[in-house]
Parts: sequence; structure tokens; C-alpha cells
Amino acid sequence: MIDFLRQRQTRRDLLWITLVALAVQAFWALRMSHPTYFDAFYYTTNAQRLAEGHGFTQEIIWQYLDQPSGLPAPSFTYWMPLPAIIAAAGYKISDSFRAAQFPFWLMAGFLPWLSYGIAWHLKRERWIARTAALFTAAGGYYTAYWVQPTTFVLFAWVGGGCLLALAWAHEKKWPRYWFLAGLAAGLSHLARADGVLLVGVAGIVWLFEIRDWRLEIGGRRSFQSLISNLLLFGLGYLLVMGPWFWRTYQLIGRPMSTVGTQTIFLTTYDDVFSYGRQFTLSNYLAWGWPNIWRSKLEALSLALQTFVAVTGLTVFTVFFVWAWVRLGRAKRTKRFIRPFTWYTFILYGMIVFVFTFPGQRGSLLHSSTALWPWSMALAAVGIDLAVDWVAARRSTWRPEPAKRLFAAVFVLLVFVVSFAVSTRQPLQTEQAAIYRQVAEMIPPGTVVMTGDPPGLYYHTRLPAIATPNEPPETLLQVAAQFHAGYLLFDVDHPAPLDDLYDEKIMLPELQKIHDFGDGFVLYQFVWNGGNS
Repeated sequence: MIDFLRQRQTRRDLLWITLVALAVQAFWALRMSHPTYFDAFYYTTNAQRLAEGHGFTQEIIWQYLDQPSGLPAPSFTYWMPLPAIIAAAGYKISDSFRAAQFPFWLMAGFLPWLSYGIAWHLKRERWIARTAALFTAAGGYYTAYWVQPTTFVLFAWVGGGCLLALAWAHEKKWPRYWFLAGLAAGLSHLARADGVLLVGVAGIVWLFEIRDWRLEIGGRRSFQSLISNLLLFGLGYLLVMGPWFWRTYQLIGRPMSTVGTQTIFLTTYDDVFSYGRQFTLSNYLAWGWPNIWRSKLEALSLALQTFVAVTGLTVFTVFFVWAWVRLGRAKRTKRFIRPFTWYTFILYGMIVFVFTFPGQRGSLLHSSTALWPWSMALAAVGIDLAVDWVAARRSTWRPEPAKRLFAAVFVLLVFVVSFAVSTRQPLQTEQAAIYRQVAEMIPPGTVVMTGDPPGLYYHTRLPAIATPNEPPETLLQVAAQFHAGYLLFDVDHPAPLDDLYDEKIMLPELQKIHDFGDGFVLYQFVWNGGNS
């Protein structure tokens, strides 16, 4: 991999491809003037607080599973902090959203390097490597999310990079790649909680190494060297995750929060926003096996759609799977492909059968970005295999010109598809305007209950808590506990509050203040006959 970077043609390819990718990502970055969805608002607001010196604390509460006691609350007890840490570095340079975007724009612009290297290693054809890199630069369904503080492009780098380091370690048997894989696995876990799956993938690859060692006759490796590889991986992982384990231990008395494990036993995703409830195996089984199996089948269906439409970008799925199967069986490339294969099956298996509801609401979309540089490299190889297959059956075909023609057509197609699907993603300009109006009507420092705490906080700097997925009486209990002064209702409110939103029932503790339109209504909490 490093040797091929010394080639002049490789450097020329990567230069112009990177410039293309940076230009494309600049278009998407400049399209947005602020984050565009819930997770990105969360990471961005916490990045601002880190840059301002507030540490890992937040003025929002977006879920109650970790039983927060008040504001400010500890941040990142559910999600992981790396995107916010990187964005905070941008905010340290300049107090602007563009500065927070900058490191993610760079990561998106250079991501094609990963696919170029993978494709080159698999096939040693320039046009295949270029095609893979351009596919990756287009971004597919991820394009609208790459260039803002979130896990998408970051996990594509650290997750996909971890798989590459494991592939090198497994194929070349060089210890340094185990250390690099450990560092990448640590960064993956620090970026996303399910990044820990890559530790499991590393364990599986190491077991294959044990198998290979036992089959070797007169081999130079010793069992001690295999143990050393595992220790090097663990060292790299702990160098990254060790400080975070220590911080979490000081905070809650355990190296890692177990809040996310409760989502295994959800019966609906909306219960992530429940209040005062615990989700256990007994409660889950009480839901009934017909409901459980139905939820798994629905998750499986959505996972397959994600695999085809997102990971394979629909039209490229055939090429990608064709190359995956062919190269996964080939003697020269099977070890290189093995980490990717195991991660794919473990990820989809965990999302479908364990974290069923979080997977349906974004976890799979986020975590599958680690597959993107690989799937696009395999798709480019698949075009080569498909043309050779047809040419072997049609003597009039000239395969080499056909390969380059199809590659050019498909590169154009992937950019068109990426543009079409990503321009449909909402920029949340309407919500931003409403939030600014809210800020003009509410005194600074007043706690607001809303369905979008990080978004409201970003635009107003008003402390915010989540509207609980509970009946109206519990809503009042939550508001009282966290001293909420106002409730910003919107059309996406929790189902138990339908009658309250539709004004079929009234609460004396709620006084309607203003209807903003677009489904947003502002109420003031009134306690004991007075204002909040």
C-alpha cells in the first residue's frame, strides 16, 4: 500500500481526484448554514461547549434512560464524543459553523484515497482504482451528511481504515498493522458505540491467524508472535479508549455506560424518549413472540433495503456482490477481504436481531459508512468481472474499451444519483426561523421542553429538554423536575400526547402563548396560579 503511493502516476491520480472530491464536498458544505438533523446538532452544540471550556457537559437532555438529575448534565452518556472533539478543534480556530465543518470537509475530500488503495490492491488496474475513488467521492446517500459534525465520514475513515489495517495484518502477517488496527478500532469506538464491533472482528481475524499457524509446516512464526499481535492490537485500542474509560469510570463508577443496552429491549423506538421506565428482558418477552418476530422481520427487510440502496447504491449492488464473492474465494485476496466480510455480517446481524429499533432509525445507516469505501472498490472490480464474463461469451466484444466506457458511464450515473437523493434532504431552514422567534419571546436561561433539544439549543442557546414519550401527567412531572418554563409542541410530538396537541384535553398548568404555523405551538408552564 505504501509502496504504490511512491509511484508518480498514483500521486497524480490522487491529486486530481482529491481536488474533484473537495470541490464536490464544498458544494454540499456551502449548501448548509447550520447542521441539518438531530445528531449533527447534538455533536455541534457539544463541540461549541468544549471549545468554550465547559468540558463534557451539556445544557440539553434529549433522553431520560440515564436518569439525568438536572442541567447542565454530563454529555455523551449514550453517544460517543469523537465527532464533537474534532468539531471543537474547528471552533477553536474560528467561532463559526464553517470552521466546525472544515475537518469533515477534508475527511470527505480525502476519503477516495481509501477506495483507491483498496481497489489497487485487489486488481492492480489504474482505471479500476480511479473508478472506485470517483464512486466514493460522489458519496451516494451519505453525501448530504458528510460535511457536518457527525459520525458519517469520520466512521467511513476510522471504521473502513480499521478493516484495511486488519486486512493487511491478516494478509502480510506484519505486527505493525495489528497496532494500527487497534488504534483505528479505538477511534471507531470513540466515534460510535457500535464501533466496538470492530474489536470482535479483530478477534475473529486473530482466530484465523491461529488456524493458519497450526496448518503451517516449517513456518517461521511462533505462538508467542501471535500473542504479541493481539497485545499490540489491545495496546493501540487502549491508547485511544483508555482515557475515555477512565472519564466514564469517574462519572458513573463503570468504564462504559450501559444506557444503550436498554435499547435491546425496546418495543418501539419512541421509547428511547420515555421517562421513569426501565427496559428489561422480562418486559420484552412480555410483549409476546409474535410481536418480537414481526419486529425482527421488519428490521431484516429494512436492512436488506439499506444494503441494496445505500451500501450498493442500488445499480452497483450486483457488481459489488459479484466481486465480493469472487475475490472472497480467490486464494490471493480471500484474507484481504475477510475482515470486511465478517464486519458486514456482524453489523447487519446485530442491527437486525439485537438492536432492532435503533437500527431502523439510523444506526445501520451510520455504521454502514465503514463499508462504503470497500463496497465502491468492489463495485469497480465487479464492472471488470462483468465485462470479462460477457466478452467470454461474445467474440465480437472488445473488453478493454468496453470496461472504460462502462466505468465512465457509471461514474456519471453515481454522481447523478448522489445529487438526486441528497438534494431532497431537508436543510431545516423553517425550523431555524421558528427557533429564532422563540428566542425573542423567552427570557435567556429559561428551560424549554421540545422535540428537538439540540436544534433549539444551537439556534437559541436556551437550555432544552426532550418532550417525553409519556402521558400528559408525566409531561408535567418532567417539566417540574427540570424547571421547564415553556413547551414547544410540534407535529412530530410523541403519540401519548396526541390529545393534548390537538387540544382535545386541556391542562391548567399550560397556557398557550403563540402558534408559529408549520405545526409549532408554544405553551408556557404555569405553576400554582403563577408563571413558571
